[in-house]
Amino acid sequence: MLMTNFLQKRKSVRNFKMDSVPRDVLENIKLLMDEMDREESGISFSLYENGKIVAEGLKGKAGYAGVMIEAPHYIALDIEDNKPLNILKGGYCLEKLNTKIVDLDIDTCWITVDNVDEDTKKAIFGENGTTIDYLIAIGYGQKKKLFDPEVTSSRLNVEEIVFAETIGQAISIETLENYGLFDVFSSVRYAPSHKNFQPWRFVLKGTDVEAYMLKSDEDNRSLIDMGVVLFYMEEMLKTVGINKKWTIDLKDAGKYYYIGYFTI
Repeated sequence: MLMTNFLQKRKSVRNFKMDSVPRDVLENIKLLMDEMDREESGISFSLYENGKIVAEGLKGKAGYAGVMIEAPHYIALDIEDNKPLNILKGGYCLEKLNTKIVDLDIDTCWITVDNVDEDTKKAIFGENGTTIDYLIAIGYGQKKKLFDPEVTSSRLNVEEIVFAETIGQAISIETLENYGLFDVFSSVRYAPSHKNFQPWRFVLKGTDVEAYMLKSDEDNRSLIDMGVVLFYMEEMLKTVGINKKWTIDLKDAGKYYYIGYFTI
């Protein structure tokens, strides 16, 4: 099972029917959003039920290949102060929420709006909407589609993302299998990332698994991607009987940022 089922369940739909999601389902989604707002500081979620206003306002300014994803509703992620820790939590929590929404048999699609100008954001989301950089479009897809094999095939090998003791030092497959981690790392490679950058690197040091992020000129987007992959890691570890939470400790580490660790 692991990611082959877990990630394929996380499909991205770009063509939505404009039928509204039933009121009781929207209320359930609001409860999920409220729960996350209570659990985490530094981030918050908002539901925009009139998707037409959002789609029209972002036409030509967001979406894929310049085409806005039109959906009946959108959920916005507001990240306070754009602090690195809050951005990381934003990616983690938005994907956690996204997964819960998919469990309700609702289709979803992430949309990045961090390059949209402030005036447009204010017009769509209100005066405080300038800190909204990510949306989830929600509704019912016209055609359900799992991950495109051509997209998921272009991935780094396990040996390129997992190391022993320090980044760059090879780790044996046997070692990973002995810890019950090979299938997890083999699968986590397929997590989505901006421009398929795959910024995550992991180091097995004693009984600790450490997470690092490769630096780039788009660190904020990579932090979102790291938040997503940390969530996936926790969920997949549960399938092999490891119920762990990451301990986050962001700091500079040369070519990388050190993100945090968990103990096996």
